[in-house]
Amino acid sequence: MNRIVTVGRRTVAATVVAVLLGACGGPGVQPTSSPESSAASEATAEPTSSPASAPPLTQSFTSTLHGFSVSYPEGWDAQAATEPWTDSTFPLSFPVPQVDWLSDPVLTSDLFLAIASQPLGDSTPEDWVAEQLASEEGCDTTEPITLDGGTGLTGCTVAAVTAAGRGYWIQLYTSGDDPLAVAPYDRAWFEEFLATVQLHPEDAVD
Repeated sequence: MNRIVTVGRRTVAATVVAVLLGACGGPGVQPTSSPESSAASEATAEPTSSPASAPPLTQSFTSTLHGFSVSYPEGWDAQAATEPWTDSTFPLSFPVPQVDWLSDPVLTSDLFLAIASQPLGDSTPEDWVAEQLASEEGCDTTEPITLDGGTGLTGCTVAAVTAAGRGYWIQLYTSGDDPLAVAPYDRAWFEEFLATVQLHPEDAVD
């Protein structure tokens, strides 16, 4: 009689152990995560960084030497030209005195707008524009542009236009050193900037 009871107790104990092991996943079995824990992990993941938006074009600059006015980004620095542009092609060396510079205050020479103008001299408007776009700062892919009465060509982030016997070169420069910082300043943004340009060739000084 005692022997039968002992066996019965062992059977009950084994059953309890098996139930407990099953609840814990058993030896060597990892418990699976619940949908709630997966959602919590995703919620705590670090967000992917994205480029900041370009500041609005709320500041105004007028060049008394090159004869134009334009809107440029809020918070940027403006440096007016102090010498006329006499070279045959555009001198993009920041910040030479022949150019009007509008630059980001932090990135400076890595993000800026450069504008200058000069008399066409003996060149036709078409020849002057073609010469500028064939230079080192030019662009192979171009399309016609009309800019405040001036006409010419634009491509990439440059524009060469002429008005009343004067040629204007307008360029947006972005360095590849910090792609995220300059990402908002693309071709579409350059076109927004061009839409603010007003040409005053009669006011230019040579």
